[in-house]
Amino acid sequence: MFQVRIEIEAKDNLRNHYRNLKARNPGSSYPDTWYTGIRAAIRELATLAAQCGLAYEDQYFAEPIRQRLYDAYKILFTIRENRVHVLHIRHQAQNPEDLAA
Repeated sequence: MFQVRIEIEAKDNLRNHYRNLKARNPGSSYPDTWYTGIRAAIRELATLAAQCGLAYEDQYFAEPIRQRLYDAYKILFTIRENRVHVLHIRHQAQNPEDLAA
């Protein structure tokens, strides 16, 4: 079992995606359902992280970067000892090379 830590940038990503979904879907319950679901997917990394494959973005980092997909979003994380560090939450349509800059 891993401890799960959401890094500051990933927290910012999560907030921004949620705000964007709220703005694009006024009056819809989808943004709240999405937020609850992605938070649950992040918590599940405590037991599932080692089963997740490497992300395409792995090539831009010195340490292995794994991904967990949720809806149209990627939860990008790394495993260090007994801890999962969630680094970014990105829409699958985002250019992965943006992380290399």
